[in-house]
Amino acid sequence: MKLSEKICYCRKKEGLSQEALAEQIGVSRQAVSKWETGEATPEVGKLSLLAQALHVSVDWLLSEDEPEAEPQPRHSDPPPSTWADQIPGLIGTLARQYGWLAGIYLAIVGAGFTLVGALARASTARMFSMIGGFWPEGSLVASNPVALFGTVILVIGIILIAAGILLAIFLKRRSKK
Repeated sequence: MKLSEKICYCRKKEGLSQEALAEQIGVSRQAVSKWETGEATPEVGKLSLLAQALHVSVDWLLSEDEPEAEPQPRHSDPPPSTWADQIPGLIGTLARQYGWLAGIYLAIVGAGFTLVGALARASTARMFSMIGGFWPEGSLVASNPVALFGTVILVIGIILIAAGILLAIFLKRRSKK
Protein backbone atom coordinates (compact mmCIF):
# COMPACT_ATOMS: atom_id res chain seq x y z
CA MET A 1 0.00 0.00 0.00
CA LYS A 2 1.42 3.37 -0.95
CA LEU A 3 1.57 6.42 1.31
CA SER A 4 -1.18 8.17 -0.64
CA GLU A 5 -3.50 5.16 -0.29
CA LYS A 6 -2.77 4.85 3.40
CA ILE A 7 -3.57 8.53 4.04
CA CYS A 8 -6.89 8.23 2.21
CA TYR A 9 -7.75 4.89 3.86
CA CYS A 10 -6.95 6.07 7.39
CA ARG A 11 -8.71 9.41 6.94
CA LYS A 12 -11.91 7.68 5.87
CA LYS A 13 -11.58 5.09 8.62
CA GLU A 14 -11.30 7.90 11.20
CA GLY A 15 -14.37 9.55 9.65
CA LEU A 16 -12.53 12.76 8.82
CA SER A 17 -13.05 14.98 5.80
CA GLN A 18 -10.03 16.29 3.96
CA GLU A 19 -10.77 19.69 5.44
CA ALA A 20 -10.97 18.36 9.03
CA LEU A 21 -7.70 16.47 8.63
CA ALA A 22 -6.03 19.52 7.10
CA GLU A 23 -7.22 21.65 10.01
CA GLN A 24 -5.73 19.22 12.58
CA ILE A 25 -2.37 19.18 10.82
CA GLY A 26 -2.24 22.87 9.92
CA VAL A 27 -2.24 22.60 6.12
CA SER A 28 -4.75 23.37 3.38
CA ARG A 29 -7.43 20.97 2.17
CA GLN A 30 -5.74 21.02 -1.23
CA ALA A 31 -2.50 19.74 0.34
CA VAL A 32 -4.33 16.73 1.81
CA SER A 33 -6.00 16.13 -1.55
CA LYS A 34 -2.60 16.14 -3.31
CA TRP A 35 -1.20 13.72 -0.69
CA GLU A 36 -4.09 11.33 -1.31
CA THR A 37 -3.78 11.48 -5.10
CA GLY A 38 -0.01 11.03 -4.95
CA GLU A 39 0.72 14.39 -6.60
CA ALA A 40 2.69 15.46 -3.50
CA THR A 41 4.01 13.99 -0.28
CA PRO A 42 3.81 15.46 3.21
CA GLU A 43 6.81 17.35 4.53
CA VAL A 44 8.89 15.54 7.11
CA GLY A 45 7.67 17.89 9.85
CA LYS A 46 4.02 17.11 9.00
CA LEU A 47 4.41 13.32 9.05
CA SER A 48 4.33 13.12 12.85
CA LEU A 49 1.21 15.30 13.02
CA LEU A 50 -0.41 13.25 10.27
CA ALA A 51 0.31 9.99 12.09
CA GLN A 52 -1.12 11.40 15.31
CA ALA A 53 -4.27 12.61 13.60
CA LEU A 54 -4.79 9.23 11.91
CA HIS A 55 -3.85 7.25 15.05
CA VAL A 56 -1.09 5.28 13.33
CA SER A 57 2.69 5.26 13.55
CA VAL A 58 4.95 7.15 11.17
CA ASP A 59 6.70 3.84 10.43
CA TRP A 60 3.46 2.28 9.23
CA LEU A 61 2.67 5.28 7.06
CA LEU A 62 6.06 5.23 5.33
CA SER A 63 6.41 1.49 4.83
CA GLU A 64 5.21 0.23 1.46
CA ASP A 65 5.89 -3.47 1.87
CA GLU A 66 3.16 -4.01 4.47
CA PRO A 67 0.03 -5.77 3.31
CA GLU A 68 -3.31 -3.97 3.31
CA ALA A 69 -3.86 -4.86 6.93
CA GLU A 70 -5.55 -2.37 9.17
CA PRO A 71 -3.10 -0.06 10.85
CA GLN A 72 -2.43 -0.79 14.47
CA PRO A 73 -3.79 2.04 16.59
CA ARG A 74 -1.56 3.37 19.29
CA HIS A 75 -2.40 1.81 22.60
CA SER A 76 -2.12 4.09 25.55
CA ASP A 77 -1.18 2.55 28.83
CA PRO A 78 -3.85 2.56 31.51
CA PRO A 79 -3.44 5.36 34.04
CA PRO A 80 -1.24 4.46 36.99
CA SER A 81 -3.19 3.33 40.04
CA THR A 82 -0.72 4.38 42.72
CA TRP A 83 2.12 6.85 43.06
CA ALA A 84 4.61 3.95 42.84
CA ASP A 85 3.19 2.90 39.46
CA GLN A 86 4.24 6.26 38.04
CA ILE A 87 7.90 5.54 38.78
CA PRO A 88 9.46 3.51 35.98
CA GLY A 89 11.47 0.33 36.11
CA LEU A 90 13.47 -0.96 39.01
CA ILE A 91 12.88 2.06 41.23
CA GLY A 92 9.10 1.66 40.92
CA THR A 93 9.30 -2.04 41.72
CA LEU A 94 11.42 -1.35 44.78
CA ALA A 95 9.08 1.43 45.93
CA ARG A 96 6.09 -0.90 45.68
CA GLN A 97 7.81 -3.77 47.49
CA TYR A 98 9.89 -1.93 50.07
CA GLY A 99 8.12 1.41 50.45
CA TRP A 100 7.20 0.44 53.99
CA LEU A 101 10.83 0.92 54.93
CA ALA A 102 10.23 4.67 54.64
CA GLY A 103 7.99 4.35 57.68
CA ILE A 104 10.74 2.54 59.57
CA TYR A 105 13.24 5.26 58.65
CA LEU A 106 10.79 7.91 59.79
CA ALA A 107 10.37 6.15 63.14
CA ILE A 108 14.17 5.95 63.54
CA VAL A 109 14.49 9.68 62.84
CA GLY A 110 11.74 10.27 65.40
CA ALA A 111 13.68 8.22 67.95
CA GLY A 112 16.71 10.42 67.29
CA PHE A 113 14.65 13.58 67.84
CA THR A 114 13.22 12.12 71.04
CA LEU A 115 16.69 11.27 72.33
CA VAL A 116 18.04 14.76 71.55
CA GLY A 117 15.03 16.42 73.19
CA ALA A 118 15.30 14.24 76.28
CA LEU A 119 19.04 14.92 76.56
CA ALA A 120 18.48 18.69 76.25
CA ARG A 121 15.87 18.63 79.00
CA ALA A 122 17.90 16.38 81.29
CA SER A 123 21.19 18.25 80.87
CA THR A 124 19.68 21.67 81.56
CA ALA A 125 17.71 20.36 84.53
CA ARG A 126 20.86 18.86 86.08
CA MET A 127 22.91 21.92 85.31
CA PHE A 128 20.49 24.30 86.98
CA SER A 129 19.71 22.00 89.90
CA MET A 130 23.40 22.00 90.84
CA ILE A 131 23.44 25.78 90.93
CA GLY A 132 20.68 26.54 93.33
CA GLY A 133 19.06 23.35 94.52
CA PHE A 134 15.65 24.87 93.99
CA TRP A 135 14.17 27.10 91.35
CA PRO A 136 12.75 30.34 92.65
CA GLU A 137 9.87 31.87 90.68
CA GLY A 138 11.08 34.19 87.86
CA SER A 139 14.62 32.80 87.76
CA LEU A 140 16.44 31.77 84.60
CA VAL A 141 15.70 28.14 85.35
CA ALA A 142 11.92 28.67 85.49
CA SER A 143 11.96 30.21 82.01
CA ASN A 144 14.79 28.08 80.62
CA PRO A 145 14.57 28.30 76.78
CA VAL A 146 16.80 25.25 76.30
CA ALA A 147 14.44 23.08 78.34
CA LEU A 148 11.47 24.46 76.43
CA PHE A 149 13.20 23.78 73.10
CA GLY A 150 14.10 20.29 74.31
CA THR A 151 10.45 19.64 75.12
CA VAL A 152 9.36 20.74 71.64
CA ILE A 153 11.95 18.46 70.02
CA LEU A 154 10.88 15.61 72.31
CA VAL A 155 7.22 16.00 71.27
CA ILE A 156 8.15 16.20 67.57
CA GLY A 157 10.18 13.00 67.97
CA ILE A 158 7.26 11.16 69.55
CA ILE A 159 4.96 12.30 66.72
CA LEU A 160 7.50 11.13 64.11
CA ILE A 161 7.80 7.73 65.77
CA ALA A 162 4.03 7.27 65.75
CA ALA A 163 3.69 8.47 62.15
CA GLY A 164 6.55 6.24 61.01
CA ILE A 165 5.07 3.14 62.60
CA LEU A 166 1.63 3.85 61.09
CA LEU A 167 3.16 4.52 57.66
CA ALA A 168 5.20 1.31 57.79
CA ILE A 169 2.14 -0.75 58.72
CA PHE A 170 0.00 0.86 56.01
CA LEU A 171 2.60 0.43 53.24
CA LYS A 172 3.48 -3.11 54.29
CA ARG A 173 -0.17 -4.17 54.08
CA ARG A 174 -0.48 -2.44 50.72
CA SER A 175 2.62 -4.16 49.31
CA LYS A 176 1.11 -7.58 50.07
CA LYS A 177 -1.96 -6.89 47.88
